[in-house]
Amino acid sequence: MLRKSTLMALPLLTTAVFLLTGCPPAPDLTQWQRPDTDIDGVRIAMGKCGVQLPGPDIPKTNNESVLYYQCMENMGFTRKDGFEICSIRVYHDTPACLEQEQGHPLSQSQLEALPFVADSGFHPIKPDSGISPYSLITWRKKGASLHFSHKVENDKQALAVMYQCGYPQPLGSVPYVPTLRKAADVQKCMLDKGFEPKYELNLVCRNYPKVTGCPKT
Repeated sequence: MLRKSTLMALPLLTTAVFLLTGCPPAPDLTQWQRPDTDIDGVRIAMGKCGVQLPGPDIPKTNNESVLYYQCMENMGFTRKDGFEICSIRVYHDTPACLEQEQGHPLSQSQLEALPFVADSGFHPIKPDSGISPYSLITWRKKGASLHFSHKVENDKQALAVMYQCGYPQPLGSVPYVPTLRKAADVQKCMLDKGFEPKYELNLVCRNYPKVTGCPKT
């Protein structure tokens, strides 16, 4: 099994390979294996699990990533690298991993009590880490200029409203992240005040649409 530190380094390693060689890293299909299944069979299976090759690299939430792995495993595939996604803490606390562990779906109260880690605005900052609270600003005014020259102004405006809506003040000052339900309430406040997340995957409702108050799709 790969160590967590190794897994965190893999994206940086593959990026470095691309920059140095001009060639993209090998796709995920080279890691899946099943008896009597060739590379085209792997590609077809990945497509059934939501990863089309060739195709755009569509960002996934942590839970979506686990569902993809579980889908492949349910079709009889294993990983050549021995990677077990639910053994990694950030994935272990997803509904998909927890439901697999307990053998039945999470209740609504169980779901909403899970920690929400996708929005770095809630993340704690360890002493002497060198991380600036300003790096944890995850919102901007809807329609604000995306030009870098407006970043300081945009961040200052967003930070004031983040504090009004219930983010840690100052950012990074609490040793824990909120539950999904609490984070959803704080984020709804930001949306109601005309702000948008810098990254859509920061949203509770994008990650967990069944949380109370999320728009019904």
